Amino acid sequence: MRVSRAGAIIWALLWAAGPAACRNPGGPDTPFVSYTLQPRTTEVRSAPAGGVLAEPLVVQVTDSLGRAARGVPVQFRVAAGRGAALLDSLVVSDATGAAATRLRLGLEGDTVVVVASVAGRDGDAVRFAVVAGAPAALVEVFPVRVTAGDTVLVRGRGLAGTTSGGVLVGAARARVLAVVGDTLVRVIVPHCLPSGDLMVAVQAGATLTNALPVTLTEASRGLGLQPFEAFTVAGSDAAGCARLGTEGGRYLLFPQLASAEDPSGARSYLLTAEATAATTADALPSPTPSLTRRPISPRESLERLLRATERGLARAGIAEEAAALTREALARRSMRSAADPAPLAGLPVPEPPALGTERTFRVLSRVDGTAYSNSTARLRYVGANVLVYEDRAAPAPIDSLAMRRFGDLLDRTLHPLDVEIFGAESDIDGNGRVIVLLTPIVNGLTTAAQCSADGFVRGFFNGTDLGTRSQNSNRAEILYALVPDPAGTRSCAHFATDVVRQLPSTFLHEFQHMISYNQHVLVRRGSDETTWLNEGLSHMAEEMGGRLFEKRFPAPLGRGLSTQLLPDSAIAFYRGDIENALLYLGAPSTHSVSAFDALGSLEERGAAWLFLRWLMVQKGDGILARLVQTPRTGRRNVEEVAGETFPALFGDFVIALAADSINLVPRSRIPARYRFGERALRRLLTQGLGRDSRWPLPVRSGPFVGAQPAIGTLLPGSFEVYDTQLPRGIGTALRFAAPQGGPFAANAEAQLGIIRISP
Repeated sequence: MRVSRAGAIIWALLWAAGPAACRNPGGPDTPFVSYTLQPRTTEVRSAPAGGVLAEPLVVQVTDSLGRAARGVPVQFRVAAGRGAALLDSLVVSDATGAAATRLRLGLEGDTVVVVASVAGRDGDAVRFAVVAGAPAALVEVFPVRVTAGDTVLVRGRGLAGTTSGGVLVGAARARVLAVVGDTLVRVIVPHCLPSGDLMVAVQAGATLTNALPVTLTEASRGLGLQPFEAFTVAGSDAAGCARLGTEGGRYLLFPQLASAEDPSGARSYLLTAEATAATTADALPSPTPSLTRRPISPRESLERLLRATERGLARAGIAEEAAALTREALARRSMRSAADPAPLAGLPVPEPPALGTERTFRVLSRVDGTAYSNSTARLRYVGANVLVYEDRAAPAPIDSLAMRRFGDLLDRTLHPLDVEIFGAESDIDGNGRVIVLLTPIVNGLTTAAQCSADGFVRGFFNGTDLGTRSQNSNRAEILYALVPDPAGTRSCAHFATDVVRQLPSTFLHEFQHMISYNQHVLVRRGSDETTWLNEGLSHMAEEMGGRLFEKRFPAPLGRGLSTQLLPDSAIAFYRGDIENALLYLGAPSTHSVSAFDALGSLEERGAAWLFLRWLMVQKGDGILARLVQTPRTGRRNVEEVAGETFPALFGDFVIALAADSINLVPRSRIPARYRFGERALRRLLTQGLGRDSRWPLPVRSGPFVGAQPAIGTLLPGSFEVYDTQLPRGIGTALRFAAPQGGPFAANAEAQLGIIRISP
């Protein structure tokens, strides 16, 4: 056993004498199923008291034949240890049989015991023993005499869990530039502080360290930003103390409302820039943005209905109904031979129906939810993960070769991709597969006129199918999609090549909704995910499909045009997201990232996609799974998995939208916090689809020193951006305030972001 310098010892011990074996989690009436739980890793890890373990606790779940068991609920609980808590106590094993959770240690040195078992049967369980060491502590701050904007080194122990904004100087959060190992944090002394003696402390996990003194030699005379350095000032401070120094230069200013899921609506603002020594050029006031809402489309009406239905089902106890159906399905499956391939939850998957078998489904046939129709469909494709049925009434059936290629793509590539990224779906019918139903009933959800004017419905997931209370439930995991109709007999015309090209991205999008519903509602008995985050994750699912084909066809392979950034095979996955993002960036003050209008306009979906792809760059690809595999939702979910407040994340995200791709500025000069990864966002959005597009971010001129104030309106979760050139030798006081000049209400979470982009 190795002991870390931090004094913490962590090891995993299998305390049970033999493998963990237990009955099926469905309940006592289900057949006996044997599982083996083993620690996935046994290396020694360390963390101070009060911190979160750097690596998760992971168990491997296998069935009686030694095969990885996917979809098995594993219960984690803290059996001993004062103040320790798990970030997720119920986890479903993934495609590799792994189930993982994160542990936050208590504030005192103690031995924590975590028990992992199937359905809480502790008699045959894996136990993790964690000995917490000394809590995080500071030993030195250098220098001890500072001014606002200085870089300070903070030394101590147990500092590895420090996140952006996790260092307090007085009552203000300092910008964290770097965390070096476990012992060093480099920060910038924040502005808007009074002069005199202040205390420095670090938030490391759940622990606030001891505080050490520094002396601020003078109150801030100006932000003193270096080129490409940024700062975000809270609304209460932006109304009085945000002052730029006399160095001049070009700045971008970002008035914003960082409130997430705020129902209080739009708020007006006043932004002024006043000289502290002299005045200069005049400027025109910024026009007030229009907040007129367009009518929602039939597609949006349908999605509003479906998500509202899911929320109602969650409240009505659909998890218990799904559990009952799962028990029935597992009982049926247990009668089959254990030699069958592709086990799910430790039981053999039954043989699928034969090709050509017919089945009748109940399908939602009006976007307002008032009607269902029968669809009698033939089984056209059978895979290990997916069954594809096609309605007998399809106007133009897909030919056999195209159907096989389409089915193979869903079954062998896209289904495993979504499961790997987000987690497992439910299996209440016990067939081990997701059904895809292609039916003209989906075409008929929009008329030809609506289709031309407002778009059409490509496909959907209906949570009603996962319960028993509705007579329209099919009691199965089903994704519905339209069919080719070249003559436009049901709505507008859809050609087979277009349908087969467009539906894979729809599959990834809707399948994420199904997975999310299973993970939040059926597995953890929680609420379904908040709309803005749920839709944003589904749009990320589309992008992940595009990324997969980018890896398969690196430039210049698979491109119809030599100037094309993305391969042809990836464009269908990216197209909607890129087009939505371009719409959003054209008017970022009138569309919200986190407070959708109903189910979200195209612009709002583009906003949520951009936010989540920036968040994934900052926090790693694994954040998508952590956002889905949890009972938490919305803002609280994001803050927990990111380890930062939503305003801190939102403030840097909006700066990154402009700073990531500044003309004639090498991206290497832009801090990583303000970039969207290695590829420039501007290049993706303007060249990704093989055509040059206008960069739409509307940068308003002004407010200049001595000019009229800029007046505008912002929605919760939105921002505006102003481009200001300041002369040398003139200090500038910025004021971001409510229309009468006073501070904003606290729940608006108003902020002013500032970045200097030139000398």
